[in-house]
Amino acid sequence: MKELSPSCSMYEAIGQNISNSAVRTAISFYGKKYSFAQVMRRIDVLADNLAAEFSIGKGDTVTLCMPNSPAALLAFYAANKLGAAVNLVHPFIPPEKLRESAERTGSKLILVYDLYKSGGTDFGIPALVSDSAKYMSAPARLYYRCTQKPASRGYIPFERYIRPRGNAHVPAASFGQDEPAVFLASGGTTGEPKIIAHNNLVFNRLCAKAEQFLSEPIQNYSALYNVLPIFHGFGLCINMHMCMLMRRTNIMCIKFNAKSCAKQIVRERANILTGVPTMFLKLLGEKAFTEADLSHIKDVYVGGDSVPRSLVEDFNAALERGGSRARMYIGYGLTETVTVCLVNTLAHHREDSIGYPLSGTQVRICKDGQFLPAGQVGEIYLDSDQFMLGYLHEDYAPFEEKDGVRWLKTGDYGWLDGDGFLYFKQRIKNMIKVSGVPVYPSEIESVALQASGVKKACAVGIDDAVKGQVVRLFVECAQGCDRAACERELLDLCRRKLIAYAVPKEIVFEDRLPVNLIGKIDRKALEARQ
Repeated sequence: MKELSPSCSMYEAIGQNISNSAVRTAISFYGKKYSFAQVMRRIDVLADNLAAEFSIGKGDTVTLCMPNSPAALLAFYAANKLGAAVNLVHPFIPPEKLRESAERTGSKLILVYDLYKSGGTDFGIPALVSDSAKYMSAPARLYYRCTQKPASRGYIPFERYIRPRGNAHVPAASFGQDEPAVFLASGGTTGEPKIIAHNNLVFNRLCAKAEQFLSEPIQNYSALYNVLPIFHGFGLCINMHMCMLMRRTNIMCIKFNAKSCAKQIVRERANILTGVPTMFLKLLGEKAFTEADLSHIKDVYVGGDSVPRSLVEDFNAALERGGSRARMYIGYGLTETVTVCLVNTLAHHREDSIGYPLSGTQVRICKDGQFLPAGQVGEIYLDSDQFMLGYLHEDYAPFEEKDGVRWLKTGDYGWLDGDGFLYFKQRIKNMIKVSGVPVYPSEIESVALQASGVKKACAVGIDDAVKGQVVRLFVECAQGCDRAACERELLDLCRRKLIAYAVPKEIVFEDRLPVNLIGKIDRKALEARQ
């Protein structure tokens, strides 16, 4: 592959086709396809119009409150071409929070999509709305408009700006390596809400590492199924930017629905699937996926929540039955490192580990100020060439200088084996202390998921007058599960496989465990039920 200059912006990078790919389709969106030439022309026209109509330029910020859609991609690269940073927020964010995020990042423009309900909020800056249906094929457009209820009043139509309006052509702006190109929301390593600033370099650099984690030569790939949202580092970098950079088709999904997504994956012969455990569990329940020809799938990557071994085994079995040689691989990363910086691959794989470092990343385990040998548990420290610029408007940075190296203190507990594979134990802030003894919810959940009928599990600490904390285990079972029998099996498994302190004091069955905006189990909501 061609090498990119360290000073290259993301817009400049996608114009270079560093993989020499002959794939013509850049975006496939509900039956309609857009070529790379079409996409690049629209990005350029949009950039010209945003500069002329809203004076967007070097050093400005644009906020995108969007799901995966062609409009989001066009707006992202148009802003980047103009030298503006892009602030990415969840498309379900409440209006007052959207306004707050736009104000914190100094945004001059907001882009939302047609289903966003603002409740009449005045954002104080111009707000554009994209009509998602306009990018779909005619049948999909008709279905969308019959089943959805757009709430676009009070906004300026976005699509008028992707058509030429006679404005002057604007050249691509340059970024310094200390200038932010992207703002991403994160809980930070301490769990407190923060906005993380990244430059262009780290996104281009991570995408250029594709051949390190793909199972086959890159020329064997043509399309990636994109369901992870672009406000998430993985969805933005690996799904959207890597497809543009490597000239592969981005099969966009505006919202995950297991039945329709299964059909889309099979119909469009996606080579790469990425997602969180909940998504893959739901796909396993769809015959349109499990009984289909899956020979086109080459790699599957899962991250986010703790990944049960049973999910990996069941998904791999489904892939094999469908004629695919692909395997599900677990990775690890933080928004502070854009996204993944360790991952299991065909070349480097270890059962139950969360990955092997990509180039430019090294890992240490630290406790009480000292690095620990292999096999011992402590806080995960990372050194990476994917580090953030920092937290916006925050003096605090989770870094520590040791042995001449700037280490990121992740706030995660784990351990390394002798070959450099990393194993996850727990987020430090989620750790439970029972009678002063550290208890790891992830271990409890892993055991609980071995019980028959258990679909999801989440262990939290609750206050106890004698022990300080005890364990409460929330469980979601399959339909028709005998809860009394399940509870007996759970307690038996926990007593046999966990230390006594980790055995749940309470087991609470729920019809459905709450999930947050990206589909992970909402641990905070469950912890609040004291």
